[in-house]
Amino acid sequence: MLLGITALGEVPSGTMVRRGGARVGDRLLVSGSIGDAALGLKLRQKPAAAWGDALSYPVRAALVDRYLHPRARLPLAPHLRAHARAAMDVSDGLVGDLAKMMRAADLSAEIEIDPIPLSDAARAALAVEPGLLDVALTGGDDYEILCAVDPAAVPALQAAAERAGVPLTEIGTVTEGGAPPVLRDAKGEIRHFRSGSFSHF
Repeated sequence: MLLGITALGEVPSGTMVRRGGARVGDRLLVSGSIGDAALGLKLRQKPAAAWGDALSYPVRAALVDRYLHPRARLPLAPHLRAHARAAMDVSDGLVGDLAKMMRAADLSAEIEIDPIPLSDAARAALAVEPGLLDVALTGGDDYEILCAVDPAAVPALQAAAERAGVPLTEIGTVTEGGAPPVLRDAKGEIRHFRSGSFSHF
């Protein structure tokens, strides 16, 4: 059986935040935590991921739950309309969806990997298998929010997001040019990924 659902909505006139509105110098922020659902999917697949045996039951359950029960970040909506220049959901992986946002604006970005928010469960999985960072950043099904914000508006947006119970973390900056975004590790070295995002085909 296949079930399809289409959700429609509306916003006050002139307040829609599109994915292509970023400007050079804007700060990039992401909500919640990244990678849990992709790791949870790995645990659900058969054969089950071998690294899962090294995780406690609560950790495995937390990752699988994020895959099976996405959280819509609706409390952020009014604050994004008030403060963000561009925004989109992270459904196909942070790396790939960031690239889509930058293509829509004909710009690029510099991202620091270390500040990207990971849950305690994701960090436990990465402690067992560090290579899972690629899965976490490219795997998809996060349904978090990626947004581009004028640096002067970042404190107000982060404070509003904290009050709404969905924290936003700064991870990088919008830059000039149309090249793919650059992601750097703690040493400043560029990190390359075999796949930028989940592919539907």
